[in-house]
Amino acid sequence: MRRHSFGRSFDHSLGHSAPDRTRHAFEPGKLVAGLAILGMAAAYGMDAAGEWDVRPEIALPALLGALCVAALTSALTYALRRRSRRATPEEGVAESGG
Repeated sequence: MRRHSFGRSFDHSLGHSAPDRTRHAFEPGKLVAGLAILGMAAAYGMDAAGEWDVRPEIALPALLGALCVAALTSALTYALRRRSRRATPEEGVAESGG
């Protein structure tokens, strides 16, 4: 019977589990979008606590701009990864010497 690791590899000799880092690539666009949304949530939280006065006519366009930066970051990341994948020679192709 085969056991599935669900993203974790297990070394039976040491008894330690380590995360499987081959499943997903780092996506900086999602990081930027998440930080933008967390920043907006923090600003509105401070507004609700009475510490700041957050005006929606300033905050919402700032959020929209941050999400546009996240989209641009994702597009650039995609383009760079695609370009580097094309530049990498295929495995198993022998070079002809001469």
